[in-house]
Order: sequence, then structure tokens, then C-alpha cells
Amino acid sequence: MERESCHRPVFDEPEAELDGSSFLSVLGAGAIAATALLLALLPALVALRFLEVPVAWVTAGLGSLGAAVGGVKLMAMAWAVGGRLLAGHPARHAVVAAD
Repeated sequence: MERESCHRPVFDEPEAELDGSSFLSVLGAGAIAATALLLALLPALVALRFLEVPVAWVTAGLGSLGAAVGGVKLMAMAWAVGGRLLAGHPARHAVVAAD
């Protein structure tokens, strides 16, 4: 996309045509929303004794949830570090652009 006066590419303007959401992205968003709703309501259901769950199951579930959240967090940090290593040093790009 270019502006008429300066003929330089502009990256902050939205594209004129946006693709619609695919079936899999809608399905994934729905699964995430359902999981979030379940995680929000489950403590209230257990506290109000609508759902009788043994204490061992609750502690196992909390431990599994903590391990999953910690694993996702570690993966995200590793991805960020790997992305920074592969991106190169920013000063090198500035020198090339100045030439």
C-alpha cells in the first residue's frame, strides 16, 4: 500500500480486504471460550456442593492445571527467546539501512 504524495509503503493502514474466519479458528475460539467458562464456574459448583468431588480429585486437578499453565508459560518464553535469537541484532539492520 502506498500513499500518493510520498510513494513510500505504509504499514499502519488496515488492508482493504480482510479474510473471513476459517472453520477451525471459530472452532478453536469456541473451545477456548467453553474451557474458560467451565474454569470460571467449576469452583462455584464445588463450593456450593452442586458437584460432589473428592478432595483428592480437586488437588489432582489443581496440580494438573498448574502444570499445564506453567508448561505453556515456559513454551511462550522459549519461543520469545528463540525469536529474538533468530531475528538478529537491531544495530546491524540500522547500519544496512543507513548505507
